[in-house]
Amino acid sequence: MIVLNVLSWLPAKEISIKELEQIFIKHLNGTYKWEYKVLLEIPDNAGKNILSSSAELIGEGKAVACILKDGNVIAVVG
Repeated sequence: MIVLNVLSWLPAKEISIKELEQIFIKHLNGTYKWEYKVLLEIPDNAGKNILSSSAELIGEGKAVACILKDGNVIAVVG
């Protein structure tokens, strides 16, 4: 799978786009087991920005996943 978009709601000094991409890829490979959680769906508690970003990616024909920390979406991957 190719990651084309990573939209983050955390500063790059906290976690980089490259790190978010690696978390997603490792999740797909079944090798990621640390503090972040990857969902292949939009969680019910997603805010307006998450929903609109996800809808835009879906509108472009991309599959969307969310990366969560402590139950909150910190990134959308498409």
